[in-house]
Formats: sequence, C-alpha cells, structure tokens
Amino acid sequence: MKTTINHLKLKLIVILYSLIILQTNAQTSIKGKVVSELNESLIGTSALLLDAKDSSLISATFTDVEGNFNFEKLSESQYLLSLTNVGYLNDLLPVVPVDNRVEYTLKPATNILNQVTVKAKKPFIEQKIDRLVINVKNSITNAGGTVLDILQKSPGVQVNKQAGTLSMIGKDGVQVMINGKISYIPASALINMLEGMSSNNVDRIELITTPPAKYDAGGNAGYINIVLNQKPDEGLNGSYSLTAAGFNGSAPAANFDLNFRKNKLSVYGGYSFSRRAQMQYISNNRSTEFESVKTQTNIYSVRDPFQLNNGLRMGMDYQIAKRTSIGVLISGYRNEWDMKANNISSVLKNGTEVTHINIANNETNLWKHGMLNANIQHEFVNGAQLNFNIDYLKYDNFNPTDYSNVYTDMGQFLREDNLASSKKTLINMLPVSLDFSKKVNDKLSIESGLKTVISRFSNDVLVQNEIAGNWVSDDEFTANYKLKENIAAAYGSANYTLNAKNSLKAGLRYEYTVSNLGSEKQANIVDRKYGYLFPTAYWSHKINDDYSLNFNYNKRINRPAFNDLAPFLIFVDPNTFISGNAALQPALANNLSAGLSLKMINVSLNYSHEKYSIGGFQLKINSETNRQYNTAENLKFTESLFVTVSVPTKISKWWNGQLNFNASANHAVADFVQPAVSVKIMNFSLSGFQGFTISPKVSMELSGFYQSKGLYGIAVMKAFGQLNYGVVYKFPKADANLKFGVDDIFSTMKFNFEQNSKIQGYEAFMNLNMQRRIFKLTYSKNFGNKEVKAKRNRSTASETERQRVK
Repeated sequence: MKTTINHLKLKLIVILYSLIILQTNAQTSIKGKVVSELNESLIGTSALLLDAKDSSLISATFTDVEGNFNFEKLSESQYLLSLTNVGYLNDLLPVVPVDNRVEYTLKPATNILNQVTVKAKKPFIEQKIDRLVINVKNSITNAGGTVLDILQKSPGVQVNKQAGTLSMIGKDGVQVMINGKISYIPASALINMLEGMSSNNVDRIELITTPPAKYDAGGNAGYINIVLNQKPDEGLNGSYSLTAAGFNGSAPAANFDLNFRKNKLSVYGGYSFSRRAQMQYISNNRSTEFESVKTQTNIYSVRDPFQLNNGLRMGMDYQIAKRTSIGVLISGYRNEWDMKANNISSVLKNGTEVTHINIANNETNLWKHGMLNANIQHEFVNGAQLNFNIDYLKYDNFNPTDYSNVYTDMGQFLREDNLASSKKTLINMLPVSLDFSKKVNDKLSIESGLKTVISRFSNDVLVQNEIAGNWVSDDEFTANYKLKENIAAAYGSANYTLNAKNSLKAGLRYEYTVSNLGSEKQANIVDRKYGYLFPTAYWSHKINDDYSLNFNYNKRINRPAFNDLAPFLIFVDPNTFISGNAALQPALANNLSAGLSLKMINVSLNYSHEKYSIGGFQLKINSETNRQYNTAENLKFTESLFVTVSVPTKISKWWNGQLNFNASANHAVADFVQPAVSVKIMNFSLSGFQGFTISPKVSMELSGFYQSKGLYGIAVMKAFGQLNYGVVYKFPKADANLKFGVDDIFSTMKFNFEQNSKIQGYEAFMNLNMQRRIFKLTYSKNFGNKEVKAKRNRSTASETERQRVK
C-alpha cells in the first residue's frame, strides 16, 4: 500500500513538473529596456536576437518611445542579443528567456569596443520610425547592379527611364539625397546618375515618404536617401569590387572605398566607374483625323547608346574641441551618354504613304558636377546641438545633336536636310543652413533652423539648318535663357511623449521664393514671388508590444525643374518634338498617411491631393498640322489612394525573404488640352526577394517586381516587370565574396504608353525596349582594421536642392 502511494506521488510530481515545463515553454520571452548612462530611454535602438550556436538572425525589432523591446514565443535556448544605436557603443551579450524586463545600458561612443565579430544579417527591408530602409548589401542580386536597379524593386517606387522620372507611393516629385545631402540634380541627369552609381558602393537606401519640418518642402513624394559605404572603424580600412557583365550589352563596373580614423581625425573617400551599353528599340505611332483625312505617323528607332560614369568623393571630419567638430566634403561626377541612332519616319494619309524619311542622328549628353561642403557642429553642455552648413554646387551640361534627314518616294531619293542643335546648361547653387536641436527633458525635444538657397541657371540653345553648304541659325528656336531664383526658409518642430503609448510630433516650415526667367530676346518670361506655410503633424500610438499605429499629415510643394522651365527643342522627326515649358507653375499637395505595424508586418495607407501637378513628357497633338509636342505640363489636379503591405517571410532556417504589395487608385484631370481630360485607373505592384542558404559559404536569391498598368500624367503606362537571380560564394578568411547574377531573366523591362482622345481626334502609342537580359560576375573584398568606433553623424545644407536639376 505504502509502495502504491509513493508510486502515485511520484507520478503526480512528474505530471506537475511536466505541466510547469510546458507552461514555461509556452510563455518564454525576452523583454528589455535600453537606456543611456544618464538613465534616458534610447528610442529607435536596433535589437537583433541571434542564435547563440551560429549567430543566425532569429528576429529583429526597434525600441519604442520608452526604450522597450520584446521578443515573444521563444523556445528555451541560448541566444545572443545585439543592441545598436547611433552615438553609442554596440553591445553583444548572451541572454536567455525570462519573464521579467531587463534593463540594458549603452555607453557613449568615446571608448573603443573590444573587437567582436557579429554574423547577424539585417533583413533586406527594415521599417523604422520615420522611413523604410533597403539594406542593399544584403541582397545577392544587387551585386554588380546600379542604384536604379535597386529602386525599381523597392516597395512603392516607380522608375520611368525614358522620361527620366522617379515616383514614390504613386506621387511624382521625389527628392534624392546622398548621405543625407540633397542632390539638387536636374531631373534629366538624375536617372543617368543613379544608373551610373554602382550598388557595390551603397550601404543602404532610405525611403522617407513623410518628411518632418526640418527637410525642405520641395517634392511631393518625399525623399530617397542613398547612404554610401563609410566604415566606422578605427585605423585604415576599405573595400573594393570589380564587375564584369555581358550578353545583351555590356556593363563593367568598379568601385573603391577607403577610410582612415585616428583619435580626432577621420578621412574618407571613394571612386566609382561604370560603363553600360545596350541596344534600344523604340516605336512611336500616332493617328489623327481632321476634315475626313486620317493621318498616320509611324516612327521606328534603333539606338546604340553607351553611358560612361565616373564618380569621386573625399571628406574629412576633425574634432577641434571636446564638443566641436568641423568637416569638409568634396564630391563630383562626370557622366557621358553617347548615342548613334537610325530612325524611319513615315506619314500616311488615308492609307497612302506621302512622306518617308530616313533619319540618322548622333547625340552626346555630357554632365559634369562638383560640390564643396563645409560643416561645423557644436554640442552644448545641456545637450543642445548646433549645426552650420554651407555648400557650393555646380552643374555643367553639354548636349549636341546632329540630324541627317533623307526623304525618299518609293525608294527613290528626293532630298537631304541636315539639322544640328546644341544645349549648354550651367547651374550654380549656394545653399546655407543653420540647425538647432535640444532635448528639453525626457518627454520633450525641439528643433529649429534657417536656410537660404541662391540659384543661377543659364541655358544656351542653338538650332542650325544647313543651307547651300552653310550652317544658318534658326532664330525661332535659338536663344540664351537665364534664371535667377532665391529661396529663404525657417522652421520649428517639437517632439513630445505623452505617455508610454502615445507620442506626438508637429512642425511648421515657411518658404519664400523669388524666381525670374528671361532671355536676350525677352525679359521676364517668368517673374514670380510666392510664400507658403508647410505644416507637419505625427501621432504614434502603441497598442501593445506587438501592435502600433501612426498617423501623419504634411503639406508639400513641387517646384518645376530648371530644365523644364527653360525653353528648348529636341527633334524626333520634322513633326515630332520634345520641348520645355516656361509657363509651368509649382504644384501644392496635401498628404495624409496611416501606418499599422503587426509585429514584423507593416501596412500603410496614403492619400494625396495635389493641385497643378507637373506631368512630365505629356503629349500635345495638333490634329490639323499632325504635330506632336512632348513637354512637361501642369495638370489641374491629381489625387491618389495608395496602400503598401510589407511582409517578411521565413519558411525555414535556410529559406527567408521579403514580399511587398502595393495597390493604388489614381485620378488625374488635365486642362492643358481642351476639352479637359479626366482619367481614372487602379493599379498594383509586387516586389521582393527569396533567399536560400545552401551552406555557410553559398547562398542564392531570386528577386524582382511586377507593375500593373498605371497613370503617367494623363497617359496610361502598361504593365512591366523583371525577374533576377543571384548566387554568392563567401571566402571568410579573406573577408571577400564572389557573386554571379542574371538581371531581367525574361527580358520583360519594356515600357509601353498610350494616350487617346476621340473628341480631339487622335490616338498615340509609344513602345520602349530599353533593357534586356544581362549576366554579371562581381568580386568584392574588405580590408583593414576592424575595431569599432562610432563616426560623427552629419549632414549638409544641400539636402533638397540637387533635385531641381534635370
């Protein structure tokens, strides 16, 4: 009997112990709070949970407004916790699941951290408090590609190579920053610059769709910040990569980065080279009807272009006192695009060909750019910070084109007309800014600043016809245009934490603009003075450890690009032209957005209403003369409703990825044609990647995107997309890797546009085959010291201005 009772007791103890173990396993978690040595909550600290066995990434998150983070539903195991925040030393420590919240203290980056190797791999896409971050180096298929390739597969971003435009969350007017500095580059040069910028030279890309008051109000869609490689390591270190690429075209590339840090001095620099060459095939067809005569114009072009890009940057930071640092940054590029093209243009009236022209043309588009920045940063004893920046930027563009037009009839030679045009553009900018920030207490921080931008622009256009062996200027199109523009701005903003679950941020910016455009023939073509207030407001609400909401509002302005304002003319054929538009007005937009974070899943909803939207490359067709002009135009308004869903996928330990889904409803009304045109369309896009770890040294990746048909002004752009493949082999001892990739496997990157009006009696179609399959092989290597030391976080005065140059 006693034995039986003891046996029952033993069974009961075993059952109770098993229940305790099961309960513990079901509720295990790691909870923490990250603070500074002054016991201040460190918001936005990156927390990576790693497997202690092989340092593989288990989960990632950021601390909330109270500095808290949580990892739920963990198994009983050993983990590593990596904590990272700008201005503080990284921390890596072993942890185990516990029920209580543990406090972790990060030390300021004044001492060198013991050398630690962290193998954690950041996700390709990270959602931060105010931006979406694309970690470029963590995608195999990005190797040997360009920044433009990365943007094409980024969530919510649309690239139109032919028109030279970028849009984000369904809105035009994207501002591009390089290392936090606005590029102020003309739009026509922007696409070439991004296409010439090697992805091997980029650390990450940040998509900022709701910029705070600190940033310039220009650009409705927000900012794309391209962060170049700059290692925060003590001593001498660097990296280089070499790319060979070919098949349908060629795309060799190389880049080199070097950094030196010692005590108070930091010196860094980099050089990049690329050459891209691929045949292009373009067709442009239109049909007009006037007084019962139907006129058809068909243009087919075979183009053989190449683009040669060289980029250089050098910088230095020096700590002249305990709380004061100065810096100098010099950067520049030389991008040359050359093309030889053979074109056939035929005109039919009621089905009978009346004109047949063979057009041979050669074009060069050479952009040279230089920038000099000086910066001083001072931190006060009370924690306030003052930044002063002054930049000087210069752009030089030379764009000559010659045309040989041979007219034939049924194959018989009729005559030959020769035409030459050239455009010389000079742009000089002087942005100056002063920014102040202070953390008043644990709940309140404030920012304020002043800025001015002085811009000077000249555009010398020359059009000549060959007559009797002599070149004669065409006075209708030849002129030298000059633009003067001054912008003054002031802003203030405050960030306030109401409680553990709610935080607010609000700001107000005022900008006043004086703009005058004239020529030697006509003064005051454009003479404008205007000022606007630009409010911003943010509310963030934490529902619980896994769910959070945020709501944002801002007002933006999209100023015309300098090149679009200045009149110019590019001939496609004798009846088809590309021209500037001096009558362009700035566009004003009101934007609302809401975001929901569900653990690692991010959902956002954006609404925008923009008055006087600027549509690039819009078609204006005169049915009576059969002439077509492609030019930038103001629309009456545009509005869009845009939804983005980003979902990380982890099928198994060796298979993970990211999927992004975007859907939008777009409405555009244009009154630059009469009667006014209203176009509505729904569209969606998919993008992402899937990565496969074959072994510790070998990984593979599939990436790509699909974009359904959408609006481009009042034209409809048909669906397009691409699929890419890559594989990487790592050499751990040499700190190097070899990557092989295939871009656009199925050669589907083709742009097709259509626009028609039954009332105006025309329809037009354009097909652009600009890019096809190409194979890449890239070798990359890091070298030098690996002891970690924090770098100074700095920006410049020209964060927005470089977008005004096309």
